[in-house]
Amino acid sequence: MVGDNVRRLRLAAGLSQAELAHRMGVDRAYVSGLEQGQRNPTVISLWHVAKALGVPVRSFFDEPKKRTTR
Repeated sequence: MVGDNVRRLRLAAGLSQAELAHRMGVDRAYVSGLEQGQRNPTVISLWHVAKALGVPVRSFFDEPKKRTTR
């Protein structure tokens, strides 16, 4: 869930993985691994991602909204 939300928020901000990584001061591979769920980020890492994206940390834990079909 965290990785999916990082990806969703990064794309909404119009940033590439490389741009987000630069803002965070990490390698692009770290962002990729985070988005793919291959990394277990610390609270500090999530704070850096949130700061780089301009969102609250809690936004990484939002459940995806279910689509209603009619």
